Amino acid sequence: MLNNSEYIELCEAIGDEILSLPICQTYKKLQHEINNNLEILQLINEFEKAKVSYADVERYGGKYHPDYKDVSERLIEAKSNLFQNPSIKAFKACEKEIQSILDEIAKHISQTIEFKIEKKNKACGCGSGNCSR
Repeated sequence: MLNNSEYIELCEAIGDEILSLPICQTYKKLQHEINNNLEILQLINEFEKAKVSYADVERYGGKYHPDYKDVSERLIEAKSNLFQNPSIKAFKACEKEIQSILDEIAKHISQTIEFKIEKKNKACGCGSGNCSR
């Protein structure tokens, strides 16, 4: 059985392997580009402001609020402008691919553990794994 520090080391090793993947390198590059591009930062800022305005309208009347239509349209436009940016599109695609990789790793770990538990339980012959054999 591993102790906590060994689990942490194992997780860090897996994390380092994932971070070394080309998709992660692209993700980091795009993240740096986004964080240093004034046009993209402005689009992000406009989107964030539109989200706050929309949340305020939702909180104080929702679709019955007098500014609901304008605020909703501004949010849709800001979101569209942001997510149509090529760097943001590429960044989101990388994010999605990395999440898919993480999901696949979690699935394989889960299946491996499940298989080993089933194998251990069947080893005693009774199927429960609780016998003293």
